[in-house]
Amino acid sequence: MHQVSVGATGLESWVRFYRTQAHAWTVTSLVGLLTGCLQTASILSEDPGHAKLAARDNGFREDLSVLSPVAASPGPSSYPAERDPPQIYFEEYWAALGELNLDVLRGLARSEPEIGFAEGIALLAAGEQEKAESTFLYASRQSADVNVAVASQIMLASTLLYEHKWTTLRDLTAGSRLVLVDRQNTSDLERWGHAFASVDPQTTSFPLAPVSLPLGITMMGTPTIRVRINGKEFEFWLDTGSSITVLSSDVASETSVVILSPDTLTVRTFSGAAPVRPATVKRIELGPIVFANSPAIVIDAALMRLRITGEGIPREGLHVDGIIGWDIIRQFNVVMDYENRRITLGQPENLGTRGTTAQNLVWVGKPLITVRTKLGGTLHFTIDTGAQSSFLNASILERVGATTSTSDARVFGIAKTGQQTNRVVPSLTLDVGGKTFHLPSVIVYGPVYFSLINCDGVLGSDIAQFGKIRIDATNGLFSVGG
Repeated sequence: MHQVSVGATGLESWVRFYRTQAHAWTVTSLVGLLTGCLQTASILSEDPGHAKLAARDNGFREDLSVLSPVAASPGPSSYPAERDPPQIYFEEYWAALGELNLDVLRGLARSEPEIGFAEGIALLAAGEQEKAESTFLYASRQSADVNVAVASQIMLASTLLYEHKWTTLRDLTAGSRLVLVDRQNTSDLERWGHAFASVDPQTTSFPLAPVSLPLGITMMGTPTIRVRINGKEFEFWLDTGSSITVLSSDVASETSVVILSPDTLTVRTFSGAAPVRPATVKRIELGPIVFANSPAIVIDAALMRLRITGEGIPREGLHVDGIIGWDIIRQFNVVMDYENRRITLGQPENLGTRGTTAQNLVWVGKPLITVRTKLGGTLHFTIDTGAQSSFLNASILERVGATTSTSDARVFGIAKTGQQTNRVVPSLTLDVGGKTFHLPSVIVYGPVYFSLINCDGVLGSDIAQFGKIRIDATNGLFSVGG
């Protein structure tokens, strides 16, 4: 949470700050498609005969998954004005939100709008998206607290995007009570609603038994899977850090994928930005599992290339046909067995773990894993199978008691040659799901501050060295090992 002090001017100063920060937050929620790759010269020099590549930094990603039809507007606010305290920036409340400390957030709420917003976040974390949407809609339409109204509209837009509720997202601000400058905080997300509003809902056909498929591993150590797009086979990255299915333009052309609009959208990555075209894929097959009418984005093939170097890598870099992202992965109970090169995709069953202490995976604008440090603190990391290495936000170095050393590294990504990085945590101890890991050479990025909910780091595919990775988004469970 970016810390801001507000004096006697109260609300006016906070809202001006919030407008700037909230817009930056919504832009970063469109991040995460082919973010950078790290090539560490110091590591490469250890073994001149074999290039060991570090990874992509996805610390700037937030989920691109989408929303669903929101409940009808509750109409004018019924929040009792006499219970509302002066509308000033309450630093402790928003800091608790930034740290996703739900109990503290509820306890600090001073008014009905703040109580309502805290309840919306708790519902979202418990996987109750539709109830959260209704709560955020209500809170965004009240006029007693502009801060809560703006934050609620941002969370509502992000949730609608996650649920693929395109039409509702498109029309989000039609009934808004916010002034124009505050409504613009979600204008970028609403453009995605406009782009996909004409698409029929995606349907999924599961077999009764779990499906076991070959798991490929790139020279970077990131996972891939064979995919049939409209009947033609390709090798796609399996990337939890990307929020939506991605196709290179040559694959889209070869498979006659329907481009929905001549207009372009923009995704921002760690290493730059790229124009994309909204599209729909008639048929995606993962073995016997079939997805029909899948929303996707198409990126120019020249940009779907990671310009890295190393033994066995073509001079032009590593080409990527496409990406199976979180919007598809989250529908399964996934077990990724790196050692045996197999992935199992099962239809999840409701285990009743949502909203309990067993849950350690939440989606609150982005998927976050609860991790604990050797000092006993709680942090929230994203999970990114498209990153070979794990990453740590420099803003929390003191909280984890980590020391850094210099690293001669360079971040590479689409549409850009790269940028220099210079810090690494030699060894980071984390507890994930009750299992302790000692992660070597964790790349430090930032510091990066998010205006709503913080991302403290990224768990990359390097955690696969400790065993299988299990992801069950339906029940909010994530584990490594076994």
